[in-house]
Amino acid sequence: MGWFWLNMPLALFFFGCWVGIPLWLTLTRWHAEITAKHAEIAAAQGEIAAAQGEIAARAVPAQPAAAVAQETLAVAGVAGQLGR
Repeated sequence: MGWFWLNMPLALFFFGCWVGIPLWLTLTRWHAEITAKHAEIAAAQGEIAAAQGEIAARAVPAQPAAAVAQETLAVAGVAGQLGR
């Protein structure tokens, strides 16, 4: 039975490595991965917005200022509150 307890330090060392290494990697690299993902999403949104802006600039004719203001209020959800 003494041989069992002689192996415990080695087992604890391997268990510590098994738990500690992934924990260390998670705690030290999570911020870099999140920042990279946010930058990727922002770049994709910027490309989409630029493409939509080009399409909107070509497709939408000029509108009078009153029509633009009414459309802006309708999008913001306050058009129904003006009549109160």
